[in-house]
Amino acid sequence: MKTIHHTIKTAVTALILTLCGTTAIAQVDGVKPSEKEKEDIIAGVDMSHWNFDIRAGYSIGGTVPFDMPAEIRHINSFSPKFNYRFGLDIEYRFNENWGLLSGLYFERKGFKGDMTAKQYDITIRQGGEEISGPFTGNVVANIIQTGLTLPIQASWYINRKLKIRYGLYFSLITDRDFYGYAYGEPDGNGNYTAYLRQGNSQGALVYIGNDDNSRGTFEGDTYKEYMRRFQLGADIGADWFFSRHWGIFADISLGLNSAFNDKPGNPVNMALYPLYGTFGIVYKIGR
Repeated sequence: MKTIHHTIKTAVTALILTLCGTTAIAQVDGVKPSEKEKEDIIAGVDMSHWNFDIRAGYSIGGTVPFDMPAEIRHINSFSPKFNYRFGLDIEYRFNENWGLLSGLYFERKGFKGDMTAKQYDITIRQGGEEISGPFTGNVVANIIQTGLTLPIQASWYINRKLKIRYGLYFSLITDRDFYGYAYGEPDGNGNYTAYLRQGNSQGALVYIGNDDNSRGTFEGDTYKEYMRRFQLGADIGADWFFSRHWGIFADISLGLNSAFNDKPGNPVNMALYPLYGTFGIVYKIGR
């Protein structure tokens, strides 16, 4: 463990030297510091205030509206995707009780939901033709967002084993997808229980079935281009260490801006916010 800690210490100190220390010495003396001078500076850096946490976790949740729209009548089923978080925290301890941390996570957030809707505006494709209008029936939706997250959090140590973390996060979504289908079941009269009115509530009636030809699908770039690449959110969580280095963690994160932007032509007419709980293991390098 000392070797890992020394390696991190060397890397962090080298970065500091690159950004400020080396430049300052060169400006004063007119020459670059020798390797021995660099080693002496690294050896003199006090790392007792620094912690480095490696964490791996599983996330469960969904991208949901703050208030359930009246058009969504019932949630029939909900299932998370294979969601994960891997990353590193870098924390500076001001004293025994307080600290400030940041880091970098690689995350995947996704879910699948089946909902019953009534008069819900939607754009779908049926039989190769795109149709839009108020839809009544069932909708299956999948949302997946994968990317890098930068947390900025205060850390409060209740005791040596328990730490509370809270603050903001910024995410860059590198891969995003939204897809699914609208469907209905046979009603016994040769039609289906689901239908769409083209254009508006008085438009032509289109029945929506439950096979490859009669379903109404939505997917692809039509939706991706309206999904945000940058997201802001809030997070609160806790770490509990059952040994000097190993612990478990749990937290809750909430996006503060919708997963979909407000560009003209956006076919998703409601604000949807990522709400996820994450739990996993954490390994502490440091005191």
